[in-house]
Amino acid sequence: MEREKTVSLCMIVKNEEKYLEKCLTSVKELVDEMIIVDTGSTDNTITIAQKFGAKVKYYEWDNNFSNARNFSLQFASGEWILLMDGDDEFNQEDKDKFIKLVNDSTKDGHYFKTLSYAGSKPGRDIVYNLNLRLLRNNNKYKFIGAIHEQITCVDSNIDYRNFSSEDIQIFHYGYLSSVAQEKDKRKRNISIIEEELKKNPNSRFHLFNLGSEYLAAGDQKKAMQLFDKVYENLDFNSGFASKLVIKRIMCMDELGQYERALNAIEEGLKKYPTFTDLELLRGWINLKSKRYTLAIDSFKRCLEIGKPPIQFEFLNGSGTYRPYEGLGVVYFELEDYHRALEYFENVLKLNPYLHDPVYKIGAILNKLHNNKRYVSYKLSEYFNLEHVPNLILIADVLINEELYDLAMGYLQKACDLDRYNSQISILMAKILYYQRKYEQAVNMFYKLQQDNSMIEESYKYLFVCSLIQNSKDAVNILKNIQQKTDSLTYKVYSQFYNVYMGRNEIIFVEQDDHEKILHTAMDILKEVLRVREFQLFEKLLGILNCMDSNKVLLELGKLYYDNGFKQMAVKEILRSIRELNVIDPAGVRILFKEIG
Repeated sequence: MEREKTVSLCMIVKNEEKYLEKCLTSVKELVDEMIIVDTGSTDNTITIAQKFGAKVKYYEWDNNFSNARNFSLQFASGEWILLMDGDDEFNQEDKDKFIKLVNDSTKDGHYFKTLSYAGSKPGRDIVYNLNLRLLRNNNKYKFIGAIHEQITCVDSNIDYRNFSSEDIQIFHYGYLSSVAQEKDKRKRNISIIEEELKKNPNSRFHLFNLGSEYLAAGDQKKAMQLFDKVYENLDFNSGFASKLVIKRIMCMDELGQYERALNAIEEGLKKYPTFTDLELLRGWINLKSKRYTLAIDSFKRCLEIGKPPIQFEFLNGSGTYRPYEGLGVVYFELEDYHRALEYFENVLKLNPYLHDPVYKIGAILNKLHNNKRYVSYKLSEYFNLEHVPNLILIADVLINEELYDLAMGYLQKACDLDRYNSQISILMAKILYYQRKYEQAVNMFYKLQQDNSMIEESYKYLFVCSLIQNSKDAVNILKNIQQKTDSLTYKVYSQFYNVYMGRNEIIFVEQDDHEKILHTAMDILKEVLRVREFQLFEKLLGILNCMDSNKVLLELGKLYYDNGFKQMAVKEILRSIRELNVIDPAGVRILFKEIG
């Protein structure tokens, strides 16, 4: 399909070298010019933009996204303006839709679906938003608002009948945890919103956005206070109302306020009967509460409703693969493994890129079949075995099921196809470690130090092996950890060594991030427990007395449970409730499952 109208890409950027090339490559055939407004990059952003022939303009950042966005618009010469961010990517499957829209549209603007990835890597954690992406270049419009900018008319009230929503997708990588942390986006956004609220303290839109930032930052209590304030006398026809409804419920869920969440879902479905995402949440909350029949009813209702209308859509797959996944988890917990397998297979048919169901399928096959070679064979039937990432995934699933020799076979085949792949090498080294072949494992982990992406992972196993073997290498490994990792990680390893050596010195100080310390420590303890080095494990548990966290017993209980020590898990979780008054949904599920 030929594009008949001209299009200008307008972007504002700052330090976007990680994704900018991917972004510009995805749209280079869809636009006639690229206007890149830089607000202070210190990396290779400008060089990358110039490589694509972009017209680079400079704007002194004033904590106002609308000002920068409006500045970019004045340089556009095309009939249409495509609005994107440096960490976006245009979905290649929607190019023809875009060209047809540009050629035929009689509207002034169009909203596209933004699929924002969250979590540690692109995958299952995806949320949808509608964002203005295509604007007719007629000088009638401008953006307002320092953040989460909104479109308005320059000289009159805006008529939204001149705008429409399209099923065209933009992938957004900016809220992956690594990117958000690197740019400190939450802190930046909160600061800008708070300044806006000083001008208009009762702005429901800004209060909602502030709550969203706190929710994303993990402060559910603060988010809940703001969401509740906005929810009072809410206009359910306002543009952000459906997002407020679902985020408020998600906040209740994360706070363990299940009954309140179920009531809020009932209220929300009365206002938005086709909002499938709410029914999906009801299914998951009932599942957590062991109300299996109600959970099954909700997940099946999601499949009946199907995809929600585009203006409501928030959770990816709420009317397709996610309900099947929920049904799979229900029947897995009920130990109806054949039915669970059927539902997880449906998930893979609808979304073959998900990994979680593959691990569940591996666990089911391992439970159903004594012949472990058959387990491996059945698992392999889901994949093209000439594709290295598939071989790595199968191997990792088998490692998870402690089928190490079978996993090694897939890794050797993957190595034949790609002998320099560090993911293959790290899994091979882990297998040797889990098989307690420590000398061989150490040799492989030392070789992996050459790969920067594997350094921290390699040092973890090298450190643990040195303690298991009572080796003097621990001191040298600590020196390398100090040089190659962050200071807090080094403190954790040093504290472990102090505990191991029987020293009473506590390295941690009050200002340290004790939750991160706990997470790092549990990750190391997990690897010691997995190889059943009980004497070392008991000794290293002393680190829990060195940190200031009320979650130590809860996390220890979950660690025991994940490694099959169920009675010890229950004991520690009950201690956490009794002595520290701390529990979370995962802890509740363990207690429900083991003691009812």
